[in-house]
Amino acid sequence: MDGATRDRVRELTAAEDEATAAARERAGRTVVPSPELGALLRWVATTVGARSAVEVGSAGGVTGLWLVRGLAERGVLTTIDDDPHAHGLATDAFERSGLGSRVRAILGDPGEVLPRLSDAGYDVVVLQGPAYGTVDPLEHARRLLRPGGILVALGLLASGDHAEARARFVQALADDPAFAPVVLPLDEGVALATRQPDEVDPADEG
Repeated sequence: MDGATRDRVRELTAAEDEATAAARERAGRTVVPSPELGALLRWVATTVGARSAVEVGSAGGVTGLWLVRGLAERGVLTTIDDDPHAHGLATDAFERSGLGSRVRAILGDPGEVLPRLSDAGYDVVVLQGPAYGTVDPLEHARRLLRPGGILVALGLLASGDHAEARARFVQALADDPAFAPVVLPLDEGVALATRQPDEVDPADEG
C-alpha cells in the first residue's frame, strides 16, 4: 500500500477529531498508539456494546478518547496511570474534549488500584505501557472482565523495557483457557482476547 492510499484509508476509517489530534500533539514523546489502533479500540468497545472499560496506562489520553467514543451512552472509562505527567496529560485531554464526566482518571500504582475494581464489572480491559512489568495483568483481566468481554493488550512485540515480561504475558495468554486470543502485527503487536465463560463443574449442576 503506497503512502497516498494509506493516508486515504486513515482519513476514511481512522480520522481523529480535533480533541484527539491535540492530545496526540501534547503527548509528544509519550508512547501513543497510531490512529488505526485507536480506531480498533473504538471498534472493540462498540462491537461488545461496552458500558464500562478500564485501561492501565493512559498514553496521554489518546487511547481513552478513542475508547470513550466507542462506549454505550453514559458508558464510563476508568483509566489508571502511575506516571504523574502522563496522567496530567490524559486528564487535561478529557476535560478539553468535554468527556471528563465519563472518565474516572486515577493516578496510582495499578497493583494497588486494580484489586479495588469490581469483579466481572467491565466489558473491555486495555493494557499498555509499563503494565506488564508492574502487575499480573492477565490475572486482573480475567477477574475484571465479564464473559464475552475483550482484553486488548498493546505493544506486545516491542523491545526494550519489560520485553521479557511481555513475552511471558503472551505465553500465559495463549495457555489460559479463560481467553480466546489473537495477536496482530499492528503498532508493535496487539492482542485481542475474548473472555470465555467460566466452566461449570457438572457436580455443581442440578
